[in-house]
Order: sequence, then structure tokens, then C-alpha cells
Amino acid sequence: MPISRTDTYLLPFGPAHPGSGNFRVWLTVQGERVVRAVAEPGFLHRGFEKLMEYRTPLQNSVLSDRICILEPLSWNLAFALAVERLQGMEVPARAQYIRTILAELTRIQSHLIWLGAAGLAMGFETAFKLALTYREEVLKLFEEVTGARVYPAGYIRPGGVRRDLPPGFPRRCLEALDRLEKDLWELDSVMLENPSFLARTRGLAPLSPEEAVRLGASGPPLRASGIPYDVRRDDPYLVYDQLEFQVASRDDGDALARFRVGRAELRESIGLVRQALQGLPAGEVALPPKPFARLPEGEAYVHIESAHGDAGVYLVSTGDKTPYRVKLRGPSFTLLIPVLEHLLVGVEVADVPVVFWSLNHCPADMDR
Repeated sequence: MPISRTDTYLLPFGPAHPGSGNFRVWLTVQGERVVRAVAEPGFLHRGFEKLMEYRTPLQNSVLSDRICILEPLSWNLAFALAVERLQGMEVPARAQYIRTILAELTRIQSHLIWLGAAGLAMGFETAFKLALTYREEVLKLFEEVTGARVYPAGYIRPGGVRRDLPPGFPRRCLEALDRLEKDLWELDSVMLENPSFLARTRGLAPLSPEEAVRLGASGPPLRASGIPYDVRRDDPYLVYDQLEFQVASRDDGDALARFRVGRAELRESIGLVRQALQGLPAGEVALPPKPFARLPEGEAYVHIESAHGDAGVYLVSTGDKTPYRVKLRGPSFTLLIPVLEHLLVGVEVADVPVVFWSLNHCPADMDR
């Protein structure tokens, strides 16, 4: 029996698809064209918000590592800042600079994973291997500072950081950044400037500024749609107001623009780390820890510019040793439900992984 052009079929994208990232989208397709998309999260739900109600702030610092495997230190930072705001803590200046250095190194390695995964989803396997090779430079630095390559065991904790930078770290970090900056042209050549890549991403899944705001986009997807909003500049924290950097943005709003914003942010983050290392002051790196101190009664909300967008932590305390309520605002929640569902309508099935990875998401931070 011949298939009518008006027939539609339901097609799952994920969670086992190699390009889906532990996430599923149900696609209603007509031929090769997507006519409707419905996101289905939940495959990585671990109950962090509830678990944090039974743990002290120091214990929760370790737990926050697991919110997003692509940037554990960013969630360490967001949670620590929320506790410090609630308690009225003044963190030592050296700790603030160390946190800034680690936050930008986290952004660098996360963006490399993003670009590499996008390359793998599009058939640019060499780009994926190059991106992971470059990421190794940062993971070695993490291991040197925190003792772990990926999960830092709450290195950034309320009151500062767990320990000081090891001797000689600034020099080794600058050398690693020099190597990375020198080698990134290979990723540009193989992927971002490749005619095949440009043909597949230019004009694909455009997101207008109005739609970006209405749907709640943040991070690189928002800035690629012509809205240069960045929490580091527009609501500064740590020492970002003392450093110079440009907020990368573009006006095209398509998949190519999103990837180009990510590439530009690599350059800016390298510059931020260099500035922070040059301005690194002497002094203490943490306030004395109080593992079982009671939290003051009240509430606090803090947001940061994570690698994936606007990430927030909302704490409510009734004066106990543990929070009464913790609410985590992961940037991927809006990116993977309203934004992705909106962008997939009208694209071909073969381009679904490209659109999916152009959003620079982390499914784990929405299944919290």
C-alpha cells in the first residue's frame, strides 16, 4: 500500500540515540519533515533538591558536583554563593579569584565538549577527538587543584575553597592556555570553517530575539539571537566587574550563530583566566568551616552565568542545620523543552541532532 504524503508517524529521538544525551524527544514526522516535537525529560532524575534538605551546606557542596557532569564546579559555585548570601559571609579575595579562574576553566572544557559532541553528531569525528584532546589540558589542571578530573568533591564550598592552588600552578595554567589557544585553529579548520559544516548549520533552526525571550532561552543560544545578556557583566559576582571581556553575540540566531558564539566564548574565557591569574592576591582562601552551624532563618537566591546559561540556586531556611527547601534553576530546562520543541518544527529528521546540540544543553541539570 503506498504511503500518503499526508501521513504522519511518531518517531522517538533518544534516550538511546548516540546524539540524544540521555534525553528523549517524540517527533511527529511527515516524510522527512518534523511537524511536532514533544520533549520527555526524566531519564537522569536523581532527586538532588530533596536530598539537599537532609544535608548540611558542606555536605551539599559535594552533592552539587553531580548536578551536571559537564560543569560540576559551576554548581559548586552557585550553591556556595547562595549559602554565603543567606549567612552574610564575606569570602577572602584570593578565594574569589581562584573561583573565577576555575569557573572560566570549567566554561572552556564544557564548551569543548559541546563543540566536540556536535561534531560527532554531524559526522565530524575528527573534531570530536580534537575537542577531547584539548579538554585534557583543563582536566589535568582540575586534577592538580581539586584532586579529581571531573567531580571535585565540593572544592568550592561555602566560605571559600577547600585548599589553595598548588605551587607553580599559575605558570602551568598559563602554559596550558597557550597550547590550547595555539591549537584551536585545528578545530576551526576541521569543523567550524568546514564548507560541509557551514552548509548544514547556516540558516538552520533560527531563533528570533522575541522568541528567545518568550521561551526563556539563556546562555549562548540567547546571545546568538542578538541579545547580549550575560550574568557576569549584567549582574556581576566574584571578580568579573574587575576584569575586561567582551560578551560574544551574533544576530543570525541560527545553529551556526550558536556554535560561533561558543567558539568566541572560548577565546574570552582564556583571556579571563589570564587576567585573574595576573591579579591573584595573596591571603587566606577560606573562612573557618562550621560543619554543623545553624543556617539563619530566611531565604536567598543567587544566579550565575554557567557554561550552559543562567543557573540559579534558591535556598529557604527555618534556622536549622539543613535547608528547609532548595530549588535549582538549570538553564537546560527551558532550552530543552520550549526552545527545542519550537526549533525542531519544520526541520528534517537528519538535522534533529544538529539542532539539539546547537543549544549547548546539559540534560542532567534539568533532571534534578
